[in-house]
Amino acid sequence: MIGLTLLSMAVVTDLQNFQISNRLIVSGFLTGLLLQIVELGVMGIGVFLINVSIPIILLYLLFLMHALGAGDIKLFSVIGGIWGFQVLCRTIVISFLVGAVISACKLLYYQNLISRLWVFKEYVCQVLYTGKLLEYPIVSQEKQHVIHFSISILIGYAIAMEVSY
Repeated sequence: MIGLTLLSMAVVTDLQNFQISNRLIVSGFLTGLLLQIVELGVMGIGVFLINVSIPIILLYLLFLMHALGAGDIKLFSVIGGIWGFQVLCRTIVISFLVGAVISACKLLYYQNLISRLWVFKEYVCQVLYTGKLLEYPIVSQEKQHVIHFSISILIGYAIAMEVSY
């Protein structure tokens, strides 16, 4: 119940402000740290730190490209801190699959699949040519190209938890 409540609140703030509240993230971190300490004692601190670091390490490149927001990565860190490595990994994989489905539906709805593939091709060519990781270009009609990834994380978490039990 903690997870669904926390992630639902994150979706609401993301939809309202295009950001996830840092107070919510800190609450999740404190909850995770306390749960790990209660379950594992002092060793829980190390487990907590490792589990919250994994999403940062894995997803930092997507953040640099502006393909994923810092709040989304912090949400994954909260999941890792509270529920551990297995639930975290399942949630990440399922969330990206859900995000891909949402993105595909949006591309089909706005009928801009070809133009977005062209932008992606140009981006890859530019990165290969310059040898530098660049910010992914945002074209006009921004909202057509943005998804609130917190929704994918919430759905991914719900499915991951269902699979776990």
